[in-house]
Amino acid sequence: MTEKIDFKQEELRYVFDSAQKRMEAHPELAAKYKKTIDNFDFYTDRDEAIKAATELNKKNLAPYQVWARVKKNKERYGIEDYYIVSNDYKILTAAEYIGMEQILSD
Repeated sequence: MTEKIDFKQEELRYVFDSAQKRMEAHPELAAKYKKTIDNFDFYTDRDEAIKAATELNKKNLAPYQVWARVKKNKERYGIEDYYIVSNDYKILTAAEYIGMEQILSD
């Protein structure tokens, strides 16, 4: 069964700020991971991404996850309308590295 994950400002701040520090410390790796995510298919609608992951999870052994880009507007953190659906470890590693938040888990 899949479940939606709720997040608070503190969690989004941690994800965003940690990713920024990682990317500043290792710009070459950050560029590689950012390119991986930028070239990956994405959804602009959260519900569509969740529906796609749910359908894929019914057909596959390896569970699919939904990750969203975290954004910062002034002092508020939020989720951008940019969602990826994957079960590929390389894609999920890249997503986490650049500061995306998992919004659906298996």
